[in-house]
Formats: sequence, C-alpha cells, structure tokens
Amino acid sequence: MSNTVSYLLSIENTLRSRMNELKELRQSCSVRSIYRDQNKTEEPTYDVKAIDKKISKIHKTLLKIDVKIKESNAKTTIDLDIDMDDLVSEIE
Repeated sequence: MSNTVSYLLSIENTLRSRMNELKELRQSCSVRSIYRDQNKTEEPTYDVKAIDKKISKIHKTLLKIDVKIKESNAKTTIDLDIDMDDLVSEIE
C-alpha cells in the first residue's frame, strides 16, 4: 500500500501516543484493588502479556514507517539555493 510521507508521519505520531498510553496502562492500571471484608485483593484488570504484545506490534510498525521515510528521503532531492558560507559566517 502506498502512502504519502505526510500521512505516515501522522500515523507515526498517533502510534507513538497510543504506545505511550499503553505503557502507562501497563504500569498503573494493570491491577485493580478489591476490598472484601476489610481484606485487600489485587486482581489483574488487563492481561499484561496482551498489552506488551500490542506495544511490540506498534513499535515494529513505527520502525517500518521510519525506515520507509528514510528511504524516501534518501531518494528525494530538493532544489534550493542556499549560500551556507554567508549564513554561517561571522557577523561583521
């Protein structure tokens, strides 16, 4: 499937946000506390292995997106007249 670089950058941003949300979920909400007769019981709210699997899947997709964008950037040329000597020279 072909996509534009702009679209892939948007997807990448969304996936990074989702991955961070899942990491927070894994760390903070994977266990819920239940109080019965003044006894505290902790039960898993989410399957930590399932969360890890989803995080890994998102991470692999992000790597693929990054590689494809870098390949595209390596092939793309931009015609722009820039005088670097003038831009980075000392101020007189």
